[in-house]
Amino acid sequence: MAELEGRVEVEVEELLDGVQLRLPDGAELRARGGRRQARRRIALSAAAVAAVVGAVLWAVVPGGGDGGRDVRPAQRPDGVTRLMDADELPLYEKWHWKEQGSGADADRGIMKIGLSDVGCAPFGTGEAPGHQGGTRVYRGDTNALARHRHAEFRTSADTDKVVRRLRNVLDNCGMEKRGEGPDAYYTGTGTGPRSHLRVYLTHGDKWLSLVETLDGFHRSP
Repeated sequence: MAELEGRVEVEVEELLDGVQLRLPDGAELRARGGRRQARRRIALSAAAVAAVVGAVLWAVVPGGGDGGRDVRPAQRPDGVTRLMDADELPLYEKWHWKEQGSGADADRGIMKIGLSDVGCAPFGTGEAPGHQGGTRVYRGDTNALARHRHAEFRTSADTDKVVRRLRNVLDNCGMEKRGEGPDAYYTGTGTGPRSHLRVYLTHGDKWLSLVETLDGFHRSP
């Protein structure tokens, strides 16, 4: 082993014989160090940007259903919240919703639950806090009905007040929550008229979206 190491040393010395070794001067060493620091700063900045983007994307992932404070309905280019198109409504594949002209169901306030003659008791008393919003009504096959209401409030406290009120109304009239995530909804138990009503409630810090569908069970047109 010692003999092998000796031969290696001799061969290395012969290879280096006559080779001029040039060590970088101080300026070059400083420049190299600066370039390494610059590359390190760029890498750290890229990682920070990626982390922020990831956090933003996580924040807007649907949290689903009643109480989700991270889902906002789509907006038009002018920033105004857009009411749902007919084919965006729940159960579109079954009822083939079409937009309908304004009627009694379009005038019902945000504090009230129910479509046509199927509502929740108490039907809704008291005034909602000041807000802006809109309503769109739809009709489906075999006399099914649907409505989308959206409200924008001035403060998160106003939003919370209306959400609590709506939950109380749903609870008082025996509506139970079914499912989880963005497809969660409230519906009546048993086989009565409210079992045909579905209520989808989502909200954010200063907005609330309420979608109701009523299937085409035996009712007068």
